[in-house]
Amino acid sequence: MWLRWASEDLVMAERAHQMEGFVPRGVCLWSHQSGEKAVKALLVAYDIDPPKQHDLARLALRLPASAADALLAIDVDELSRWAIEGRYPADLDEAQEADATRAIQLAGDVLRFVRSLLDELTDGIGA
Repeated sequence: MWLRWASEDLVMAERAHQMEGFVPRGVCLWSHQSGEKAVKALLVAYDIDPPKQHDLARLALRLPASAADALLAIDVDELSRWAIEGRYPADLDEAQEADATRAIQLAGDVLRFVRSLLDELTDGIGA
């Protein structure tokens, strides 16, 4: 379920991004949600109960080192910033179109990595 929801959130971000007059903050928030749910799908696959936490780097560090290192190689900190900045007004710069484009790319990178690793784990179980 986590991975399906991650995919759906990325679709929401991509479709919103294509709309005329789209709200970059919303696209960034949906993108972060996609990445978070993908990482939590991986935690579940490793039989780790996903915490109610939004920081992708901190979530990644709960994984085995090789998986954590690969996720941290993706700029998950950039994606994680939208967990808070996308939800709450603060003394931070408003998300721009470039931020939305980058957030979609990062979420896609996280989702592709997670799918690939889950495929490897599944193949290893069946071997």
